[in-house]
Amino acid sequence: MSAWRRARVGTLRFARSRVTSHVERDHCDGTEGDCPGGPAARLWTERHRPDRMRRPGALELLSALLAATSDGHELYGRIEDLTGTTGARAASGAAATGAVARRTVLVTAALGETTRTRRHVLPDLSAPPPLPTDLVPPLVELPRYTGALPPHTVLEPMAFAELLAEFAAVALAVHGPDDVERFRRHWDGTRVGVPALTVTDSPGALGGWPVDSEGTTAARLPLVEAGTVVGCALDRATADALGRAPTGRPREVSGLAAYPANLVVELPEAPAAPEPYLRVERLHYVSVVDADTGTLTAATRDFTTVVADGRAVGAVPSVRFSVRVPSLLRSIAGGLGPAHTVPVSWGGCVVRSPAVLVTDLPLLSTA
Repeated sequence: MSAWRRARVGTLRFARSRVTSHVERDHCDGTEGDCPGGPAARLWTERHRPDRMRRPGALELLSALLAATSDGHELYGRIEDLTGTTGARAASGAAATGAVARRTVLVTAALGETTRTRRHVLPDLSAPPPLPTDLVPPLVELPRYTGALPPHTVLEPMAFAELLAEFAAVALAVHGPDDVERFRRHWDGTRVGVPALTVTDSPGALGGWPVDSEGTTAARLPLVEAGTVVGCALDRATADALGRAPTGRPREVSGLAAYPANLVVELPEAPAAPEPYLRVERLHYVSVVDADTGTLTAATRDFTTVVADGRAVGAVPSVRFSVRVPSLLRSIAGGLGPAHTVPVSWGGCVVRSPAVLVTDLPLLSTA
């Protein structure tokens, strides 16, 4: 089996509502002559391309973002386009090929010392689609909240996506033949969420790579059904050790084999969140504390607020916490509002999920 992948990532950055740079990175890896350098070549090139800043739709999208911005607000962020082709050819001559084209947008609005961020995945690179109504976040300066934090928490899609993607990389993936026993002991068939929770990895639904770098077609992969782990991401060597078929997933992060990168969350609608509640819009510094228990650490970022009487009444300073993700998933009361497709901060991952209402966020520690 021979396989290859060619990709171009173009990133347009803006700050204080002005374009600051446009950089393109070309990537190629594979076992065919399609990639420079011969068999098993891996090549990254990077260059500043001011001559290509008129990449189709990017500046038009930025203009639309600026037009939707309130007076006195400044915008920071980036528009990132991924385009590429991938394919594989078996010894019999049978071939599988595919292409990817996906635009991700990160927008941070600033008003004084208050910042608020939105991320979104857009399906069309050729022209700006209708602008999502919430892509430019509204801002209001709030007093600092000083009371005890409410017991109920709403994790907006950006925040929930960071936790879920990190958890999936250690609990819903097996990283080499030596990792098989860990998956069997701790995760295979384990109940990790409420019975209504379904999680699938669906590259076809979210614009991901249709064929992986080993030449395996990336079909829809059930990971969690009725709250129980039913599947995992596997490369060829690991699949052989586990006695299953390879799943066709990316291998783009050092230290990881195949991992889920196009997660779709299905949950029933939750009742209205009991007020007051804590609303967490964004997390950062997410990392694994214990892969065997699914314990992560993270910190809140930007616009974390307490909501009462239907509005944000106070800003909460950054909270550092650790959480066992299975405990969190078993505390979900349901989804709130429509699902959004948002990019995660690492590994090319995207997640489609509604906001989730957590009845008792099981924090292990705060600082």
